[in-house]
Amino acid sequence: MGSIAEVLRPAPYGPAIELPAPYPENTEFPVSFALSEPSTHLADLIAGIERLSTSGKLRDVLNKHGAVYFQNLGLRDAEEFSQFAHAFGWTAHEDIGNPVRRTVHAKNVATANEGPNTRPVYPHNEFGLSPHYPAYVFFYCASAPETGGETPINNSVVLYRRLKEKHPDFIDEIEEKGVKYQLFYPNAARDQTSSAGTSVLQAYGRTVLDTDDTETARSKIETEIKRLPTAKWAWKNKSESYKLGDLRVWQYLPAVRNHPQTGDTAFFNNIVSRFLNAIDAGTLQPPHLNKEGKYQPPAFYGDGSLIPREYLDSAIEIIKETRALVSWKQGDVLLLDVYSPQSLVEAMTNVLNDVQNHAVQHGREPWTGNRTLLASLWDGPHGQPDSYE
Repeated sequence: MGSIAEVLRPAPYGPAIELPAPYPENTEFPVSFALSEPSTHLADLIAGIERLSTSGKLRDVLNKHGAVYFQNLGLRDAEEFSQFAHAFGWTAHEDIGNPVRRTVHAKNVATANEGPNTRPVYPHNEFGLSPHYPAYVFFYCASAPETGGETPINNSVVLYRRLKEKHPDFIDEIEEKGVKYQLFYPNAARDQTSSAGTSVLQAYGRTVLDTDDTETARSKIETEIKRLPTAKWAWKNKSESYKLGDLRVWQYLPAVRNHPQTGDTAFFNNIVSRFLNAIDAGTLQPPHLNKEGKYQPPAFYGDGSLIPREYLDSAIEIIKETRALVSWKQGDVLLLDVYSPQSLVEAMTNVLNDVQNHAVQHGREPWTGNRTLLASLWDGPHGQPDSYE
């Protein structure tokens, strides 16, 4: 099958850090590669990645490091990035209930986040507020910022260990109670240029037809929600002129997850990002309403009680101490291992208790200039939830 060196060579990368315990010494995060032959044509690169992925050699690298930064690949646009991501041979991730707007640019390629450049995206596990999250995430730099715009990444196993050392009672409580998230989806028309997100129909309306009456549409949406067995929901703001109504969905999930082979435990959730967004909005205290009257709560335990601020402040401090700040050059790609591939149907039945021993979190720093990052999300070989069909 050949070696990695036939296609890629190790490349120095300034933002990389060395992962602390429990990882071996000199474990780079992210590890970085460039083309072995800078003049490699796209077709040869794709063929080489396919060979390395089939042989398991790329999987070995990802298992060891959790994040890979590919430099100077020569990928010119979203179409070429799509070909590169598809070469790994994984199953395209199906969005179910994603609240984030992402504009599609190519097959299984969309914008990473469309928030303003002045706003950070706080550290989170990719769609960690759902039982259905991707196994792998690629980010591609279509255009680099002038300043800032780094992608902070941190290791969730390290975060768990540090929190357990500092706040063992907190870890005991969150392992027992889990966490609760509320997601709000307004009733709005579908946008055919965007992937799932932002509205009821975008997030859960995959099978809804324009000709469906209200009850049929609502039934189809609820069938889609039931594919996520940890969810509860309620229809809000229904009226004669607004018949379908808005949708609130609550997810009750574990906050830590264990790897079945290594025994490593990861702090796998989105509570830090929820907490920091609530600080920005001034909604830490009840009734958790922002200036526009929107309900924007911080982080809750699974029983609905607020997670004390001191624990979240500690998590933020640990993340800042152990993160790498990935800086971007146009055409480069970052690959993150979100969790280990397995049957998601089986995982959800078992309360989703298995993740890759890295479980990388990521975020985004503010920037100036024309920064555009595209994302491509993938599942393992059996990553799709039950179709209920």
